[in-house]
Amino acid sequence: MTIELICFDMAGTTVNDQGLVLDAFRRTIDELGVTGEDAREAEGYVIETMGQSKIEVFTELFDVRANAANDAFERHFVTAAQEVGVSEIPGAREAVEELKSRGIAVALTTGFSPATREVLIDILDWSELFSLRVSPADAGRGRPAPDMILLCALRSRVSAVQTIMVVGDTASDMQAGRRAGVGQCVGVLSGTDDEARLLESGADCVLDTVVDLARLDILVAQ
Repeated sequence: MTIELICFDMAGTTVNDQGLVLDAFRRTIDELGVTGEDAREAEGYVIETMGQSKIEVFTELFDVRANAANDAFERHFVTAAQEVGVSEIPGAREAVEELKSRGIAVALTTGFSPATREVLIDILDWSELFSLRVSPADAGRGRPAPDMILLCALRSRVSAVQTIMVVGDTASDMQAGRRAGVGQCVGVLSGTDDEARLLESGADCVLDTVVDLARLDILVAQ
């Protein structure tokens, strides 16, 4: 099987967010006045669903206050990202460029809104590295639904979904890949979930970071 497209996650997979995602969630919960056990349960749910659409997570947590929570999260995260900064997972750009040089198309999928995603793209200067970038708002639903991957498949005009590889650091990434019917799901240990949870959620293999991708047999053979 030839891999035609690799769909990469952002935070924890290709991007080191310096812990700003979880910090922004904590600031959001505090701003909404959620305290005590409710705050601890909310944070636990956020960690459990890391990688999923932020607005969908907030809808589950806060119902009618979901939009207010999402707006607060975006504000806290973007401000911190601009002030503190974010960086690539060491070697991520070089690894992606190597894969592109082999004729493999690449895409970014993320639970961030398009606006927040593009702030990160600008900070990282990745607009040319990843010309295809998809958020839940672009596709319909966020992870673990397959929508973002399927939109990437359509836009990249792959010959079959089985020629897609999904790379991510969360169970949600692996679940989305499996639901989309992709050929390979690769977990990485640079972010949220450990090897056992990634494998349990559908990963075909687990690597330390995206830097190790180029050495996978399925990609070397190409």
